[in-house]
Amino acid sequence: MKKIIVILAAAAALVSCRSLIEEWQPVLGDPKPSAQYVPYTDSNLPPNSPAIGSYKTIKELKTLYKGTPLSVSGNVWIKGKVISSDVTGNIYREVYIQDETGGIDLKLGKSSLYSEYALGQTLYVYCDDLTLGAYNGMPQLGLAADETSSNEYETSYIDLQTIIDQHVFKGEVGTPIAPEVVDEAKVKAAISAGFTGELWGKLVTIKGLKYGNQIFALVYPNPNLPHKSANPENRVFLSESTWGIKTWSLSKAKYIEMLDSGALDQAEVGSGATRYGPGSVCFVVRKALTGTAQESRIEAFGMDADLTYKEVMKKYATANYVSHYFKLGSTDIQVRTSGYAKFADQVLDAGLLSGGKSADITGIMTIYSGAAQFTLVDAPETSVKVY
Repeated sequence: MKKIIVILAAAAALVSCRSLIEEWQPVLGDPKPSAQYVPYTDSNLPPNSPAIGSYKTIKELKTLYKGTPLSVSGNVWIKGKVISSDVTGNIYREVYIQDETGGIDLKLGKSSLYSEYALGQTLYVYCDDLTLGAYNGMPQLGLAADETSSNEYETSYIDLQTIIDQHVFKGEVGTPIAPEVVDEAKVKAAISAGFTGELWGKLVTIKGLKYGNQIFALVYPNPNLPHKSANPENRVFLSESTWGIKTWSLSKAKYIEMLDSGALDQAEVGSGATRYGPGSVCFVVRKALTGTAQESRIEAFGMDADLTYKEVMKKYATANYVSHYFKLGSTDIQVRTSGYAKFADQVLDAGLLSGGKSADITGIMTIYSGAAQFTLVDAPETSVKVY
C-alpha cells in the first residue's frame, strides 16, 4: 500500500503546487452535509482497511513530534469528533477533530468539506504513512511536505480521494462537542508547552476579551512572485489599527476599495529592517530602490517594474487575511479571518473597537509563532458575543 500511496502522491504533485495554494480560497456548494454513507464503528471498518489494534489519543500522537516532521508508521489509529466546518469560508481544505485529550488539524485537500463531514461526526484516522508536522508551531497531520527549497511547510495536503479513503473513515454523527471555556492561565500554559499545548486544535470559548487596538495583515504586492522574508521588496505589513481596517478581513473588493481611497498610501513596503518608505506604495517601483544595494531585486517585477506599488497591488489584487488582536488580561489573542470568508467585510462592533465593550469569542484555538490564535468556525453573529 505504501508504494501505491507514493505513486499517487507523486501524481498529485504534477497537477498541484501545494506551496502556492496554502492560503484560503472560496468555498462553494450546498451547506447540507451528505448522509449517503454507511457509518463505520470500531468493529466495522471497510473490508480492505487495516484491523484496529489500539488507539492513540490525539495527545499521545502529538508527543511523537520532536521538532521535525515525523512519518508515522505502523498500525497507528486516532479517532475524534469533527469540530470544524468550512461553510462560512473561514476554514479551507482542512478538518479539525477532537477527542478527550485535544484536537488536531487534518489536511484534507478538498473544499466544501462540510458536505462530507458533519459537526459531531466521528472520524477514524489510520496514520500509517501520514506525516505529523507543524506550521509555525500548529500541529497538523497530512502527507509528506513537497521537497522544494522554498517550501516552509512540514506537511502537505492529502489531495487525492483515493488516499483520503485509505486513511479517513467516517463514523456516526453524534452530538457536537461543546466548547471548553478557558481562562488566561490555560492559554499561557498552552503557549508555554508549544506544539503539545492542550488547547491547540480544540473548540474553546474565551470570555471577557477586550479589543487590543492592533491588527496584523501581510499583503504581497504581486503574490505570484517570491514573497518570503528574503523578498522585502514584495511585502507590505499593516500592523496598526490606524490603517482603518475595521472589517474582520479584506475581500478582494474591499482591498481594492482601500487602495483607491488612499488609506494605504503611507504604508511601507519591506520586511524586517529593510523598509522602503514612508509612502512607498505610491513610489515607482524602480525608483523606490534606486541607489540601494537591493536595486537589482526589482527586476523580478519584470514588465511591472515601472508601475507604482499601488498599481501593482491593484493589478494583482486578491483577498487578504487579517488578524485582529484582543487582550485576555495581559495575553494577546489573535482572531484571524480569511478574506474569502462570507463575513470578511463585516465591520466589528463599534463599541468593541472603541474599547467600551467586551466580547466572549468561540472558535478553534490554534498557535502561530508562539502566539494564541482563534479561527472562527461560525460567522461573528454566532461566534462573537459583545456586551
